[in-house]
Amino acid sequence: MKRPMRKKMLFLCISIIYPVLVSAQVSTNLYEQTDKEGMTRWVDSVYTKMTLDEKVGQLFMPIVEPNSSWKGRISGYIRNQKVGGLLFSKGTLAQQADITNYAQQLADIPLLISLDGEWGLSMRLADAPKYPRNMIIGAIQDEEIVKLYGKEIARQCREMGIHVNFSPSLDVHSNPKNPIIGTRSYGENPVNTAKKGIAYAKGLEENGVMSVAKHFPGHGDTSEDSHKTLPTIPHNRERLEQIELFPFHEYINAGLSGMMTGHLNVPALQTKGMPASLSPEVGIHLLKKEMGFTGLTFTDGMAMKGVSDQPEASIKALLAGNDIILGVVNQGKEFASVKKAVEDGTIPTSLLEEKVRKILSYKYILGANEFTPINTSTIHNKVNASSAEWIQRKIYDGAVTLLKNENELIPVRKLDQTKIAAVSIGAPADNTFHKYLKKYAPLTTFNAQSTAALSEIKALKEYDLVIISIHSSNAVDAAALQQLTKDRKTILAFFTSPYRIDNFQASFNNTTATLIGYDATDFAQMSVAQGIFGGIGISGKLPVSTTAIKEGTGLNTEKIRLGYSMPEETGLVSERFSEIESIAMEGIRQRAYPGCQILVAKDGVVIYEREFGKFDYGESPEVTDETVYDLASVTKATATLPAIMKLYDEKKIRLQDPLSKFVSETKGSNKANLTIRSLLLHETGVIAFIPYYAAAIDEKSYSGSLFGKQSAIYHARYAGAWGRTDYKFLPELISTRESEQFYLPVAKGLYASNKMHDKLLKEVIDTPLSRKGSYRYSCLNFMLLKEAVESVSGTDLDTYVKQNFYYKLGASTTFQPLKHIPIERIPATENDPFFRKQHVRGYVHDEGAALFGGISGNAGLFSNANDLAKLYQMWLNGGEYGGERYLSEETVRLFTTTKSSISRRGLGFDKPDPTNSRYSPTSPGTPIGVYGHTGFTGTSFWVDPTHNMIYIFLSNRVNPSRTPNRFSTLSIRERIQEELYHALKTIKSPITTD
Repeated sequence: MKRPMRKKMLFLCISIIYPVLVSAQVSTNLYEQTDKEGMTRWVDSVYTKMTLDEKVGQLFMPIVEPNSSWKGRISGYIRNQKVGGLLFSKGTLAQQADITNYAQQLADIPLLISLDGEWGLSMRLADAPKYPRNMIIGAIQDEEIVKLYGKEIARQCREMGIHVNFSPSLDVHSNPKNPIIGTRSYGENPVNTAKKGIAYAKGLEENGVMSVAKHFPGHGDTSEDSHKTLPTIPHNRERLEQIELFPFHEYINAGLSGMMTGHLNVPALQTKGMPASLSPEVGIHLLKKEMGFTGLTFTDGMAMKGVSDQPEASIKALLAGNDIILGVVNQGKEFASVKKAVEDGTIPTSLLEEKVRKILSYKYILGANEFTPINTSTIHNKVNASSAEWIQRKIYDGAVTLLKNENELIPVRKLDQTKIAAVSIGAPADNTFHKYLKKYAPLTTFNAQSTAALSEIKALKEYDLVIISIHSSNAVDAAALQQLTKDRKTILAFFTSPYRIDNFQASFNNTTATLIGYDATDFAQMSVAQGIFGGIGISGKLPVSTTAIKEGTGLNTEKIRLGYSMPEETGLVSERFSEIESIAMEGIRQRAYPGCQILVAKDGVVIYEREFGKFDYGESPEVTDETVYDLASVTKATATLPAIMKLYDEKKIRLQDPLSKFVSETKGSNKANLTIRSLLLHETGVIAFIPYYAAAIDEKSYSGSLFGKQSAIYHARYAGAWGRTDYKFLPELISTRESEQFYLPVAKGLYASNKMHDKLLKEVIDTPLSRKGSYRYSCLNFMLLKEAVESVSGTDLDTYVKQNFYYKLGASTTFQPLKHIPIERIPATENDPFFRKQHVRGYVHDEGAALFGGISGNAGLFSNANDLAKLYQMWLNGGEYGGERYLSEETVRLFTTTKSSISRRGLGFDKPDPTNSRYSPTSPGTPIGVYGHTGFTGTSFWVDPTHNMIYIFLSNRVNPSRTPNRFSTLSIRERIQEELYHALKTIKSPITTD
C-alpha cells in the first residue's frame, strides 16, 4: 500500500534535481583524452582514400558466429559490403580470437570488434569467466567494486581484440512482469541504476573499451519482448524523465561514449507507432539536441521483430541519428539500399561523411588502427587470469544483503557459548557454503532435499543456532521450517532471486536473521558464509522490492574475523605465488614430506590456502584444508605461550617470578630459582634433551645397552641409531590396556599412569644445569612452564587454552586429537620400531610429550593451518578477534617484540637471526620484527607485523622416518617464505571498501 507514495516521493526528488533536460553538448571522455592531432591525421589519411562502398560499409556491423563455417560469409561482408565492424555471438575464446585475426587480416580498414556482454564475455563465450547478472551488481553499494568490474571486463576485451561492449543496460526494472529485462537491469531505482551503470561504464572506458548504454530511451517497463514484437512504453513525458530517461541523462553527463537505441514505441516521445530506433524525434531531437549526446549511436539488432518488418529500416535508422546499424537480416540488400539512398540524396553526403569520420575517430581512439594478432594458444589463460576470479569474489562480497538481524546476531559472536548446526536445502552434501562456514567454527552440517524434510532431522533441537540455506528456486516454505525458525535462533540464507523470499513469509517473520546471496554460485556461498561470521563486512542493499521487503533494504555489519580471498585483495598478484607451488611439489618429489598445507594471510584476509600431496607416499588420502597435523614444537608458541600471556595479563604470573613459586616439585632443586622469563628465552642452562623413554623402560628386562651396532639384537633403526626391542616397560608406569589407573594415551595400545607423569617430571627437574644465563634451546623449559600454567590455572593445559582461546576463536586445535577428531583427518608421523613399535598416527610424535599422556608444554598440539591462523591474527590485531578481547595490547606488544640480548629468541617466540643467516629459522628477506616458531615434524608459523602477514607451513616430514632430513636440506619453509617477500616487492595499493 505504501509503494506508490514512495515512488511519488522518488519522482519528486529526481524532478527537483533535474527539472529540465539540458541541451548542452557533452563531449565524451574518450574523445577528450585522445591525441586529437594524431587522430585527425589518421582519419584524414583513411577517409580521403575511401570509396563510396567503403564509406557505406562503415555504417554496418553484422552479427556473426566465430567458427570456420562462417569464414566465407564473413569474407563476403568484408570484401563485398566493406563492413566497418563485427559483433560475435557465441563460441569459445580461441574460436573468436581465430576469426578476429582472420577478419582483421582481410579488412583494408580496421574493423571495430564488439561484444554484447552485459555480464562479461561469458554471456557469449562459453569458456570465459562467468559473472553475475546485473541485478546482483545493483545490490553493491561500493561503486569502486563496480568500476573494477568494468576495468576487468575491459582487460579481457582488449586481450580478445574487442573494442566495444554493448553494456551497461540502463533499463530501470520497474515492471516485474518484463519478459526480457529482469535481472539484466541493476534494479528498480533509477538513481541506483544510473550509479551502477556509470561506474561499470567508467571502468570499461578507463581501460580502453567503449561502453554502450542501452536500450534508449528505456526498456524496463514493458510486458513485451522487442525480440518478438514492438513493445509500447505508455508513460507521459514527466514520468519518462523521472524514471526511464534519468539513468541515460546521467550517463551522458558523465562523458561516456556509446548509446544503443531500442526498438520501442514511446508515444510520449512522438514515435508515432514507429520504433524509437527509427525515430528522429528520439535519436536526434531528444538524444542529441536535448540530452547533448555526442558519442557513437548503435541500433539494437535489426533482425528483431520490433523493427524487422519496417521498410527501408537501415535508411530510417541512419536518418534517425544512428551511426552504426547492427545485425541486419540481409546484409547485401541493406548495404545496397543505403548506398542507393546516398546516391539519390536521401542520405546527404555530408551526413555520410560526418558519420564515417566519427566512426573512424573512435576506431583510432579505441586502438583498432593498431591491431596485433591474438595468440589463440594462450588466449584462454590470459582472459581467465587471476584478476578475473578476484573480481568475481569482490562482486559477491559487495552484494551480500542482510535483510534482518535481530539482536545483532550477525556477525555471530561468542562461538564458545554457541552450538551451531547448518542445514542446506537443495544442495549437495559437500556444498561450498558449508565448507566456508566450517572455516569459522566446528559446526555440524546436515542436508535436506526440501524444507518439509527438516522435520526428519531430530538432532537440530540440540543446537543453539541453526543456519538454514535455501539453494533451490523450487523450494517453498513448510511447517517444519516455520516451526524451526520459531523454536530457536536461526539464520536464513537465500541463494535465489530475492523474489523467492515472498514464498517464505512465515519463516522470514520468525527467523532471527536473513541474508541473500542472489544466486547459488560458489562465490555467492563463500561470501554469505563469510558475512555470517564477519569475515567480510556486509553492505549490500536490495535492488528490487518484493511483496514484503522494500527496495533499498539492507543492514550493515563490520568485519571482525579473517576473510578468504586472493592475493589481489591486498594488492598482490596471484601469479607471483606460482613458485610456492613449485617448491612445495619439489619437496614431495624429493620425499622431504608426503604432503603439506600452506596458508598466507595478509591484512586480515587469507590470500593463499593450498594443500599439496597426500598423507603418505603411495596410495593414501589427499591432504585437504581439514587435515590435522602434529605441530611438534609449534605447540610451545601456540599453547604454552598463550597460556603464559593470559596469566601474565591477569597478573597471576610475573616474568621475574621463580619457577618454585608455581611448581612445588622444584623447591630445593637447581630449577627453583629459574624465572619465567629465563624459561621463555631458553636461558636457564637446562640441557637440550634427555632420553624420555628410558624413564619408562625396566632396566632389568634386558642385559647390555639399549642401543648398539646393527645386529640381530639391535635391529630397530630409530633416530639415527640401532636399538633393541626385547625390553619391557615398568608395569606400574605403562600398560597395554586402558584403565582408571592407566588413562594417559601414549600410543595405540599403550597407556601411562599418573606415576609416569610424576617420574618423568622428576627426571626433568633432576637434570643438571650448565652455563646458566646463556642460551640453549631445550624442550624441558616448556615442559616446566606447562607445570606452572596448570598449577596457577587449576586445570590442565589443554583445557585452559581451549577455554581461553581455541573455543572462542572457533578453532578445533587440540591435544589428544583422537578424542575429538576422526583419525581419517590425521596423517601419520614416524614409523617407530623401537619405542612405540608402530607407525604413529593420531598420537603425539614427541616421546616426552607422549609419556606425559599427549599434553605437554613442548609438543602434543594438533591443528590445521586455518585454525592456527585465527590465534596468530588475534596477536596481529593486538589481542582482539571476532569482536572479543583475549589479551591486552600491552601484553601482546611485550611478548611479541621483546628479544633476548644474547640470542635471536623472544619471549617464547623464535625470531630471525640476521647475524647468521645459515642458522636463521627464516628466509633472508624476513624482517627482524617477525615472530613465530618451527616444529620437528615439519611445521612452522611466522607472524610479520611489518607487513601485517601470517605464514604457516604444516607437514608430516618425519613420515616414515625423521632421517634423512631432506626437508631441512632443501630449505622448503625458508624458500617459500622468501617467495612471499619477493611478491611483496611488487605490491600495489589494495582496494579498500569502506
